Amino acid sequence: MRIIQITDLHIYPKDEMINGVDTRQNFLKVLKTASDIPYNMVVITGDLSFFDADIEVYKWIKEKLEEYKISNYFIIGGNHDKAEKLAEVFDLKAGLTSDELYYFKEPNFIFLDTIKGFCSDEQWQWFEKKIIALKDKNPMIFMHHPPFKSGVPHMDKKYAFKQTDEFVRICGLNPNPLYVFCGHYHNEITLLKSNINMFITPSTYLQIYMFNEDFEVDHRIPAFRIIDIDKKQIKTTVRYVYD
Repeated sequence: MRIIQITDLHIYPKDEMINGVDTRQNFLKVLKTASDIPYNMVVITGDLSFFDADIEVYKWIKEKLEEYKISNYFIIGGNHDKAEKLAEVFDLKAGLTSDELYYFKEPNFIFLDTIKGFCSDEQWQWFEKKIIALKDKNPMIFMHHPPFKSGVPHMDKKYAFKQTDEFVRICGLNPNPLYVFCGHYHNEITLLKSNINMFITPSTYLQIYMFNEDFEVDHRIPAFRIIDIDKKQIKTTVRYVYD
């Protein structure tokens, strides 16, 4: 099975350059490249909108996914999104609980909502039940925020996930290795801790220089992740899309 993960689109409401980037064209370059690769599932892990949740941006993204014949795709929100609007545009209302969009796909795929930088008690209870139910499997978790601070000072200091301890506690209820695929940090990072294998995927917008507390652009090359799964192994790589 092959999964393509795309994250942090930050699509601007208008077709123009932001920080030297045309976010729409970057996303389309990634879509074109990804659509030429055989895959079984596509996951977009948040920050679809540049500002706070723009429903017209969501409609544009859906239109382009259909135009490039991207099928069997799944969406979760990031801190620039709104769960209700995502659910409305992408037909995900079945996964909407209060103001959070989280859901499960067989056999072992968990999609969390970290739009607020934390999860509600209700979502944690749901997550715990799923983790325990998957005790004979390796859960694969998709979320926007990395569950751990990850060595990018600008993001760690201002925008880190707020409930790391609870996440680790719940994951520890499953005796197997867990695989977490996220975005948010605009970098390519792998972090292994306890039974959690975390992979941060770069953005389709731009990447952040990872050694400064102040925001600084590292480069503007869009990227996406390829995840290959078989009975014996999980292999993952990041593909950068050059002009």
